[in-house]
Amino acid sequence: MKLKIASLAVLTLLASACAFARQPDRPRLRDRMAERNTAIPGVIETTLTFGGARRSYLVLDASHGGAPAPLVLLLHGGGGSGATMIARWQAKAAAEGLILVAPNGIGRRPGSGTWNAGGCCGQAMTSASADVRFVGAVMDDVIRTARVDAARVYVAGLSNGAMLAHRVAIAYPQRLAGVAVVAGALFGDEPAPRAPVAILIMHGMKDRVVGFDGGMSPTGRIARAQSKPFKPVSYAVDFWRHVDGCGDAPTVTTRGDVTTEISNACSAGGEVRFYRLASADHGWPGPGNGEMPMLERLRYDEIDATNVIWDFFKTRARDVGP
Repeated sequence: MKLKIASLAVLTLLASACAFARQPDRPRLRDRMAERNTAIPGVIETTLTFGGARRSYLVLDASHGGAPAPLVLLLHGGGGSGATMIARWQAKAAAEGLILVAPNGIGRRPGSGTWNAGGCCGQAMTSASADVRFVGAVMDDVIRTARVDAARVYVAGLSNGAMLAHRVAIAYPQRLAGVAVVAGALFGDEPAPRAPVAILIMHGMKDRVVGFDGGMSPTGRIARAQSKPFKPVSYAVDFWRHVDGCGDAPTVTTRGDVTTEISNACSAGGEVRFYRLASADHGWPGPGNGEMPMLERLRYDEIDATNVIWDFFKTRARDVGP
């Protein structure tokens, strides 16, 4: 009898567990991860009406008060959210007194957004979302409401967000003191910007999402989110060297896995700094940068992208006139 009762109890528990797993309103793991990632202390979510729809962005104001502070706009990768980028920069913001702003892309689920970067990606591309102008509107909104040093506005993006960072740099060169592109790409139909832009490009040679040599993504679901093949990373580097008037051969330094090419003797101004990471796959390089979103398969610790990018940004300011 005791054995029968125990068996019945086990079966009841199993049935309850199965019923709970089948509940339609139970959040999936990916959704729960997105919810957790938005809970960063000090971060405020702000909305604005853009193109007839409500769009959102996250703000972490770590400025020390008093003088206007540098603004770093962070553009997340496809299928992510602004929170994943804020997490990678929050310690640097606290140490340097930065204002971080991370817009959210559009997607079918919260925390799973994409950007329209011309030839990629997903819902943002297929709906022709005006994301370059949206980033400009976010920039305007933050400068209007926070104590921002307008001469020190920077943009950094990852993957799909890095593709958008290229386009933002082309659209707003007079407003940006520096741009950083990590694991992004151009598509070959971009107009030249009206002014030079100081830009840093970082890319892993083993990238299996946005291939170093261009083409359609080796990852099937990313290829399906493209309308055009990626140009090789060398194309993007040469594009910006031409824009910035960098005629001389770059200064090349290799330390272990990392090769750096610096073009700073540029007649049009600006600078192009290229980091080629020999064994890196797709992602934001650096130790201790929080949870890696789904497409970031392997952690890469030979260089810390946040530190390198801020060192590039912090010495640069844009002339904003009287």
